[in-house]
Amino acid sequence: MINAYGQTFDEIRPETLVKIDIDGYIVEDPTGLWINPEGFVIHSAIHRARPDAHTVMHTYTAAGIGVSAQLQGLLMISQHSTLFHSRVAYHDHEGIALDLDEQ
Repeated sequence: MINAYGQTFDEIRPETLVKIDIDGYIVEDPTGLWINPEGFVIHSAIHRARPDAHTVMHTYTAAGIGVSAQLQGLLMISQHSTLFHSRVAYHDHEGIALDLDEQ
């Protein structure tokens, strides 16, 4: 299930979620709005690799955006940042993720 394309967070309800299969085919779309294909491409890769993961979410936190905007990335300057030492990977932004090779 994925939120319908164009809905704002205050409009999304369980009954408005779009059911899709693992290949991206819409099974049921109660809104008629379809889905954001970029959301499917990214999330389906995780569902395919981890069928035990029933929910996949991502967020854009202010801290995450701030770190990703720095040329040097995550700096090891505090005890908190050392939790991620040698555990951070970077992927160059290639634009909207619509191609399955983005998975």
